[in-house]
Amino acid sequence: MTPEIDFTQHSIEELRELQNKISHYIHTREDGFIYICECRSYGRNWKQTLFNEVAVNDLCDEYNGDNGFVDVYTTNPDAKINNYGEVNHIKSVEDYEMWSKSNQLVGFIKNAEDRLAKWNDRDNIPFHSRPSFAPIWSEQDILGWRNELELLEWNYEEPTSINKKNEDNDEDYE
Repeated sequence: MTPEIDFTQHSIEELRELQNKISHYIHTREDGFIYICECRSYGRNWKQTLFNEVAVNDLCDEYNGDNGFVDVYTTNPDAKINNYGEVNHIKSVEDYEMWSKSNQLVGFIKNAEDRLAKWNDRDNIPFHSRPSFAPIWSEQDILGWRNELELLEWNYEEPTSINKKNEDNDEDYE
C-alpha cells in the first residue's frame, strides 16, 4: 500500500518538481523492449526511440490523428498500444533498419524512374501536366541505385502487424 501524501503541505513549485520527477521516471523506465516511433505531424517527420509502453502510449495520445500520426515498430510481440497509425512487431532493431533502408531505396528508385519516364515522354503529355524541369538524376544514377539495391542483404524479417484494424469502423480485432 502506498503512503498518502498530504499535498497541502507543499508549495506549487515543490509539487511541480515532484510531478516532473515522476513523469521523467515513468518515461525513462525500461520494460526490456524497444519501441521505434515514426512520427508525422503537419509535414514534419521524425523518429523517436522509446523503451516502455507507457511512454509510447503517451506519445500516441499526443499525435492521435488530429495533429499527426505515430507508426510504432517494437520488439514487444504483445504490445498494447492504442494509436491512429500502425503497430508492428520487429525481430530486432537491425532487421528494422535493413527493412527500412531497402523500402526507402525501392521507393526512391520507383519515383526516379517515374519522373524520368515522364520527362522523356513530355512531348506527349498535356501542357498543364508536363514537368517543368528535368530530373536531377540520370538513367546511370538509377542503374547505380539498382546495383546498390541488389547488394543489400535481404536476410531480415519484415515487420508484422500487431493491431489489425477493421477499416470500416476502426475497431481492433480481438
